[in-house]
Amino acid sequence: MQETIKPVKLWQTPSGSWIFDFGVNVAGIPLLEVEQPQGTRLKMRMGELLNPDRTIDFSTTGVAATGVIQTDEYICAGKRKERWTPRFTYHGFRYIELSGMKDNPELSWLKVVTVYTDVEKCGSFECSDSTINRLHKMAIRTMLSNIHGLPTDCPHRERCGWLGDAHAVFPFENYNYSMNNFWMKYMEDISSSSSVFLRNTLYQKLYNSEFYFADKQSGIPFMISPGRRLCGVASPDWGTAVVQIPWNIYIYYGNKEALDIYYDKMKLWVNHVANLAENHIVPYGLGDWCPPGGNSNIDCPIPLSSTAFHYHDVDLLTQSAVVLGKVNDAIRYTTLRDSIKTAFIEKFYDKESHTYGSQTANSMALDYGLVPVGEENAVSDAIAYNMKEQHNNFFHTGIFGLGNIGKALSRYGNPQIAWNAFTKKGEYSFSWMWEKADATTLWEILPTSTASMSVGMKASLNHPMQAIYDVWFYEDILGIRPDVSGPGFKIIRFNPTMTSYMEWAKGSVESPYGTISSSWRNEQGKLNWKIRIPANSSGLVALPANKKIIVNNMRLSSLSYPVVEESENYVWYHFPSGLYNMIIE
Repeated sequence: MQETIKPVKLWQTPSGSWIFDFGVNVAGIPLLEVEQPQGTRLKMRMGELLNPDRTIDFSTTGVAATGVIQTDEYICAGKRKERWTPRFTYHGFRYIELSGMKDNPELSWLKVVTVYTDVEKCGSFECSDSTINRLHKMAIRTMLSNIHGLPTDCPHRERCGWLGDAHAVFPFENYNYSMNNFWMKYMEDISSSSSVFLRNTLYQKLYNSEFYFADKQSGIPFMISPGRRLCGVASPDWGTAVVQIPWNIYIYYGNKEALDIYYDKMKLWVNHVANLAENHIVPYGLGDWCPPGGNSNIDCPIPLSSTAFHYHDVDLLTQSAVVLGKVNDAIRYTTLRDSIKTAFIEKFYDKESHTYGSQTANSMALDYGLVPVGEENAVSDAIAYNMKEQHNNFFHTGIFGLGNIGKALSRYGNPQIAWNAFTKKGEYSFSWMWEKADATTLWEILPTSTASMSVGMKASLNHPMQAIYDVWFYEDILGIRPDVSGPGFKIIRFNPTMTSYMEWAKGSVESPYGTISSSWRNEQGKLNWKIRIPANSSGLVALPANKKIIVNNMRLSSLSYPVVEESENYVWYHFPSGLYNMIIE
């Protein structure tokens, strides 16, 4: 039990029951405090949405699939004021319908106690823009609704550890909460679930609606872990979790044990997908899941996204082999990686228009290093053009694109486009979620327009996979991210790309070495930027070229910080641990 929330409104329905509105959608349990006659049978039913007559619409909690409405009942002893919560369940809801009482209830009768795994908060973020801050809070609330010993998809309909959702949410969740043990435990869930050998079992083929049957080798994961409901053998874009999660544990926490334990499973998965590929192109998968309008509205071809994940898996396996000193594997998978990249560019890249055809495709290609060298800004421009010409100057991606698109714009010449999209108002915007849909958590299909709102209301209203944009807040607004050369934030990259678009931002991340912080403010035409690099860490700090820069009251040009990298806009300096106050003008 974590937090107690009081109701903000109470009203009676035409049928005589009473609705308690708690103001926010959460995962939790009711806390009942009543004094009623002996034998009074109180029924509580929970939901996320209201009908036009202000009764609860239970459809988003999976009633069509389960045939069950979330319900708790309590029979009063009648001797004194009674206080009760259920002990062996939790629910996902904003509203509780209470019935069966002998007199009219009061607001004090019900509270909600939120429940989630007791992970320790390790990140903070705040900026001068209210829309960005609200998006961050929604991401956190949605995440906490869906960590219950495993990374669940929603707190009511399924409560499943889908591998696709898990690898999507990993980066943003780890900026906000310390979860090394959580993810190590989940990797063991995947490993134990996948250990079985099965003959002629179900495989996912396309869109979660086309399947085939084949033998499953021991160690190949299912779509879901753990549990009895596994939904077939993992598709290439879901099973990538067995490679991405151990690598990310290593990068975010410096935990090499994750690679030691799961390297063979990572290798097994890469070989499995390589066998599915045709000339290095992977034809199977579910695709960019839950874009606006639903899964029938996927712009990014499944072979493109699945092949991009395959390339990424081989790249991470290659790097893991280097870390573990597996020289022959490193050589072998470097060759495979390069062959996949060549095939990917030849198959999918439009050389004349500098595009892979959609926002998600271009964002994934930029993030994974699948863009021809020197054409990165042109591919970012193609994203901006697609947003303007086809999608009302807004994002049109599912979960595979949403985590990448911010940096695909801001790091490759289009920070203004990224800023405009994140802070846009009205229809086709994030703010539409709370302005028109009264959303307090992130829906399975984000309600960013009238059309997507009507589709989204048929699905869950509490899905953390859509919160992956939050990574961009830490990495590009604050400018904090880990560097592969020093895992566990032993080496930290500092590069805020969005300082021209808001007044200030501040935040921190607790690393294995201590507190990392970045705060900046625009004042009188100058940028005042403060960073903290903890002891035994160091920073790669991006500072603009051709600007006057003061570091701790001294001209940068008079200091001896080594130059590590140079690009068109930045010079990267190596800073030792310490506190730095920089003035850039």
